[in-house]
Amino acid sequence: MSGDMRNVIHSHETDVAIQVGVLHGDIALSGSIRPVIPRQLPMEPRWLVAREREMSELTDLLADVWPAVVIEGIGGVGKTTLALHWACQNAVRYPDGQLFADLRGFDPLGAPADPGTVLHGFLLALGVAPATIPTGVDAAAALYRTVLAERRVLIVLDNARDAGQVLPLLPGTMSCAVLVTTRNRLSWLRTQGVVSVRLETMADADARTVLERVLENEVARIDLASVTAIVRRCSGLPLALTIAAARVAEHPDFPVSELVAELDEEATRLSAFDAGDGVRSLRAVLSWSSGSLDKELIRAFRLLGAAPVTDVGVSTAAWLWSVSPRDAANTMRALEVANLVRQHRPGRFHMHDLVRLHAAELAADAESRTALRRLVDCFAYTARVADNLLYPHRYAWPPPDLPDGCDPVQLADDPAAVTWFATEHPTLIALHEAARREQWHEAVWHIAHGLDTYQYRLGLLTENVGVARLGLEAAVTIGVARLRASALRQLGRAHTRANSLAEAETCLLEALRIEEDAGFAMGRAHTHHDLQRVYCRRGRYKEALYHSQIAMRLYRAENNPVGAAHSLNAQGWLHARLGDVALALDCCKRALALHTAHGNVSGQAITSDALGRIARDAGYLDEAALHSMVAVRLARQLGNRFAEADHTEQLAAVLIGKGEYASARRLLHAAHELFVAQHRLGDAERVLNQLRTCPEVRESDHSQE
Repeated sequence: MSGDMRNVIHSHETDVAIQVGVLHGDIALSGSIRPVIPRQLPMEPRWLVAREREMSELTDLLADVWPAVVIEGIGGVGKTTLALHWACQNAVRYPDGQLFADLRGFDPLGAPADPGTVLHGFLLALGVAPATIPTGVDAAAALYRTVLAERRVLIVLDNARDAGQVLPLLPGTMSCAVLVTTRNRLSWLRTQGVVSVRLETMADADARTVLERVLENEVARIDLASVTAIVRRCSGLPLALTIAAARVAEHPDFPVSELVAELDEEATRLSAFDAGDGVRSLRAVLSWSSGSLDKELIRAFRLLGAAPVTDVGVSTAAWLWSVSPRDAANTMRALEVANLVRQHRPGRFHMHDLVRLHAAELAADAESRTALRRLVDCFAYTARVADNLLYPHRYAWPPPDLPDGCDPVQLADDPAAVTWFATEHPTLIALHEAARREQWHEAVWHIAHGLDTYQYRLGLLTENVGVARLGLEAAVTIGVARLRASALRQLGRAHTRANSLAEAETCLLEALRIEEDAGFAMGRAHTHHDLQRVYCRRGRYKEALYHSQIAMRLYRAENNPVGAAHSLNAQGWLHARLGDVALALDCCKRALALHTAHGNVSGQAITSDALGRIARDAGYLDEAALHSMVAVRLARQLGNRFAEADHTEQLAAVLIGKGEYASARRLLHAAHELFVAQHRLGDAERVLNQLRTCPEVRESDHSQE
């Protein structure tokens, strides 16, 4: 053979072995690595609804603030859709390629992706020879940063479990950008400068748009009521909306009302969000989050499902779990890290409706029922304590015992009690109904009793009647005569406030019969006083005066000066209705002195209002205005919206009599708003009629402006 014979191999491939027959001389390999531009983004989502603000925020952050952003939120809220939509829309800004990895942080079928494995795949995609990729994560991450140092690449890391998965995959250059999606709060990444964007559920209007987009032309066949029901039950969760829409679209001949019925029933709601393929199931998606919790946290999450509420305070969680408030706060924050709850204000955590249903399904065990009973008893105790602070001047039934291991909420005074009731009223209503279902009759009665004063003050008349009815049912089942009489009296008062006077009279007469048979003098005094109010409203003033006089005698015999003051005030008003103004004023002034001496602010307000009305009818308008202004001020001080509405209307009437029309009209508008808010529509209409007849402005009004 010729001595200058050469073997030359040209290849664009790496790690390729080529076998030839016989080699003579040296082997020279020459090759080149072609530039590799990865395009790994999955297909762009077909559309994105109502995320314009978040899209704009991502653009601003990635362009001007820091090239790494975490999108966090509960399962099914649309994090991946948002990330891919932004990435595909902005891919042109990253000419050196786009990398994508599903980190499988919450995959129920396997372990989360190993960062080293992901790095190996990214480096291969960027054109690095396999033989040159280090096996250690740190070394591979260093090479990864080196390769990216002169490039503009977008990296999307979907479904991250923790910061440990993400940190090795962050580039070391500002020229690249990273989008991370996760169900957890990756707080450690924030310490590294990574910015977080929380994705919330959708408003109802946007949820409707999602349904319309998915169903396209088919939405026309769905009635508005069904669309509204589906939107309401999906609670703004995009995954739930798309599954519900898919079910409608798959069976166009089925009535949509069938799906609505499934969604309306708590027991079948989560099952309704199942597309039928075993993957697109809301229950499965939610379980991926709960399944990632450790033993203590899954127990806490499961017991949260036992509580029939979505808004939970630290004290509620502490009672439910039978731990200290400090431990409860720490556990709630850990659940917040997993995005299973959301702290919407200090110490208050919200759980999405569908997440709560998932937790409730996990809570079907004896421990959960015990936890619910403990929670009901703690709320029953606290409601009774708070109610006694709102009105300490009456006979107080002993509150139930506080369960062992539960720290009481410290309520110092009337304002603290009002604040607690305002915060926990929805929880109390839900627990009241839960206790009724479980037939915990003593707790039902205590909660009903405890809610009465607060609901009266706020003008929650429908709720007041409903709660009182449940209290009466419980008292009848318990079988104690005095409890039954008390419950009948409470229901009679609620009916009186709601202007259902026939029902009120029936309840109170039955209560009086029981109390006379049992010899309960204080109960008889209360019931006679409540009956006078009913008869007064019905215009039967002599009967009302009779009952008021009996009530006062009984109160005095029982050494109850505040009760006697209430009766005196009632008698004053009744004497005025019967034409004896002098006696009326005398009774009311003595009543006001008694209420003032015993610190009964609500009694002072009611009596001041009565004095104002009597003085107005007698033509003493200046005196009437002073009394009525005191009544309005004291009602506002107590937060008693029910009384404030009445007193405000009365003050307006006095000012009309004085010719101060501009001020009177402002008060009438305020009274109308209060009446409407309390659903006292007859009273609201009466005020509107007064506004129609009240002059707009008179010359003398200018001095009042």
